Amino acid sequence: MEKAFNELYDLLQEYIITDSGMIDLDWCGEFLYPFYNHFNDSDIRHRAGSLIAFWGLLIEWEDESGFPFTNGFKNYKSHHFDKYLEEFLKYSSEIKEQFPHIYRVIIHSLMLLDKRDGFEETLPNINIEFFRIIRKQRFDSEIQWSDDLYINAFREANIAIL
Repeated sequence: MEKAFNELYDLLQEYIITDSGMIDLDWCGEFLYPFYNHFNDSDIRHRAGSLIAFWGLLIEWEDESGFPFTNGFKNYKSHHFDKYLEEFLKYSSEIKEQFPHIYRVIIHSLMLLDKRDGFEETLPNINIEFFRIIRKQRFDSEIQWSDDLYINAFREANIAIL
């Protein structure tokens, strides 16, 4: 039975706090949930939590500890990158304004993944035009990584890692 978002977010917060900011979780098992459905939720906690989950999915791919997204080749339970990006783009202005640090860590991860792997090669199941749109709309400037950016992203989601 699928867990409710509140229950998943409580677990997500607990694991992140326990692991001092690590978000390498069971994304295709315990945390297999369409978090993108909450990117514009009326509950601010749900919005922030769903974005932290998206960032966690990106980090899983980025640090090569796993690949949580459907690529069109293997038939296993996974997340739909295109749906996450679609919703992220749809609400990106609001996200950037309300959660500037979360927005920046997500964009930073997307940029790193694009430079390293190239989305088109890794996700051939997604229309190439989709990647051009995100590059044009959101990859407009480099984001400098810092520990403060990381810590503040969690703070915006009310997750105290220190």
